[in-house]
Amino acid sequence: MNNLVKNIGDFIFPTLLIIGGLLILFYSVFGGQNEFWILGGSLILIVGLFSVAMKLGMLSSMLQKVLFFVFLPMSFVTAYFAYRSIQAPIEFNIEKKKRYAQVETKLKTIRDWQLAYKSVHRVYASDFDSLINFVNTGSFPVIKALGTVPDTLTEQQAVDMGLVTRDTILVSVRDSLFKSDGDINKVRFIPPGNTQLFKMQSGMVEKGQVMVPVFEVIALNSDIFEGITPEYYDPQGDLRVGSMTEPSTSGNWE
Repeated sequence: MNNLVKNIGDFIFPTLLIIGGLLILFYSVFGGQNEFWILGGSLILIVGLFSVAMKLGMLSSMLQKVLFFVFLPMSFVTAYFAYRSIQAPIEFNIEKKKRYAQVETKLKTIRDWQLAYKSVHRVYASDFDSLINFVNTGSFPVIKALGTVPDTLTEQQAVDMGLVTRDTILVSVRDSLFKSDGDINKVRFIPPGNTQLFKMQSGMVEKGQVMVPVFEVIALNSDIFEGITPEYYDPQGDLRVGSMTEPSTSGNWE
């Protein structure tokens, strides 16, 4: 009886390996997993089958050692690549969110600068040199109301009655809207690498028989994910703000 229990116990682990290998193969084939899962399931199945053969005395001790030193390293390598096949996309998505957030922040800044530029020049800047020079040295008019508007009147009514006067003053663009201790010239570079340039253009389009100014700023995925193999993203995809065909200042992520 003891021998029977021992013999059954000797085959439990090989049997579990065989069942486990078959289940992994089934999941890999019908679950859409990659080749590392298929290879891993095959190795586990083969090890289980060889374990049964060893228990039955069908393999010589020399062959057992050879198989051990062949399959054990292969199992570790396959397990590592199967793990990476799952973990790598997760790590990329974390990095993607981080990089996209940085690029979106810069695109919003460029949009604000372009809107300020347009408020003065009636058109959008066509290049970063013009835009940055405007922010660094430019000014725009601001109308200030001098006097106190009574609670019972609107500002226009107070102006008409002479209680309030209006005065137009010039305000520094950088000091009033874009206070920053950083290098303003870096706005043209795509983060986080800051080696590739945003692609920016401006022009005019006809809308309702009226010519209106437009601009567009683009950061390609290939530049955003500089240094990352294009396995998990479309290199031709992009983040952009504005449009050269519509008078829109929205970002394509909004």
